[in-house]
Amino acid sequence: MPNDVYNGIVLRVTDYRESDRILNILSRERGLIAVTARGGRKPNSKHVAFATQFVYGEVEVNERFGKLQLSSSAVMESFYPVRESYEQLVSATRVVNAAEHVSEKDQPNDELFVLVYNALSVIAYGGNDPKDAELCFMAKLLRLCGYAPTLTRCLKCGRDLRAEKEVRFSNSLGGSVCGLCGSAFKTVSTLTLEALRRMMLIDVSEMRRVRLPEKVRAELEPLIYNYAEFVFEFTVKR
Repeated sequence: MPNDVYNGIVLRVTDYRESDRILNILSRERGLIAVTARGGRKPNSKHVAFATQFVYGEVEVNERFGKLQLSSSAVMESFYPVRESYEQLVSATRVVNAAEHVSEKDQPNDELFVLVYNALSVIAYGGNDPKDAELCFMAKLLRLCGYAPTLTRCLKCGRDLRAEKEVRFSNSLGGSVCGLCGSAFKTVSTLTLEALRRMMLIDVSEMRRVRLPEKVRAELEPLIYNYAEFVFEFTVKR
């Protein structure tokens, strides 16, 4: 039986037995797959270059006893700069962790694959604050998964909020509410919500152009992750 060939990004690496590694790979053709790299921890292994988190490349796999094993691999992009900076490493790790959480086994999702690839590219080579690419990724991930929050009108009374300086944000309601309707919810500036709205809508090829003011970045990070944790039901290490 011929081996299968996939293009994929290594989202997570788990050491296994004495010298093997299990690679959780987001493949373009098949979605999330788990592949065992025999001897992947050995310095002289033919798989050592690919058996590393964040790496993108082509893999040839064979199935044995219901499990996929790596036959050969070719690295196309290592995104090496993310390993040279703590900030880049943190942002890249959050991207792949979130992607792994929402991806489905054996269910291809080309939009998700392209989003992850572009996010890692911008974090590695974009030259701007990696946090901006990370937050843009999360904004677009929410929209891709059907959890885009309502940002321009009150979810309770329907009032247009775009002329306000500050509004409230509710995770449980799924977006913004006016001060009269949501006094118990967290206050957020409409400037931050507008930044979130634009990031959800821009094309993935434009992610490298995102430049957030420090005040917006500081306000948006807890807002977007608190909301993502609520809808996705997973915890982000911060």
